[in-house]
Amino acid sequence: MTRKLFRFAALVALASAIVWLTREHLLPTPRVSHEPAPHYRSTPPPPQAVPDDLTAIKGIGPAYARKLADLGIKSFRGLSELAPDAVADDLGTSPGTVAGWVAQARSRIS
Repeated sequence: MTRKLFRFAALVALASAIVWLTREHLLPTPRVSHEPAPHYRSTPPPPQAVPDDLTAIKGIGPAYARKLADLGIKSFRGLSELAPDAVADDLGTSPGTVAGWVAQARSRIS
């Protein structure tokens, strides 16, 4: 009886030692996120502003409206604050044309 108990204790000790030594392989490694914790607002975000229809300006069609939107200009106010020389090359048109659009946009916001 003592011999059986001794064998059982040795078997349990051996199994425990095996589990202890191989625990790194048996348990999954914890995945730590490198992203910051999410920030929760106490107030809802402001509503998204509806962009103006820039095609209402003479000379701006859907293609130029898309190019202006790609530059971040989606409203008459944004277009009115534009420097024509700075964006004429990006739009593929002359600074005079852009200056006309800026003047039309200024007349629409005031």
